[in-house]
Amino acid sequence: MPDDRPLPEALESFAERLTEAVASVLPAGGTADLRERIDGVVGAMLERLDLVPRDEFERQLQALSRMEAKLAALEARLAAIERSTDR
Repeated sequence: MPDDRPLPEALESFAERLTEAVASVLPAGGTADLRERIDGVVGAMLERLDLVPRDEFERQLQALSRMEAKLAALEARLAAIERSTDR
């Protein structure tokens, strides 16, 4: 995920929930500064995950499947050519 793009909405929501969860286990009376730092750490961790949207993942999975099928077909053709030249 490029650094210049903000977190997508789903990740932003997840980051907020994670920040809330971490803040809830801290002693009472935590400052807003601490909450901002937690939010910054959570956001930075999520940015480093280099996540992709589900639809992009599915497109890449389909492309990989097509490439695997083409590779299998080419390997079969090559094996047939090799068999025919060995005679």
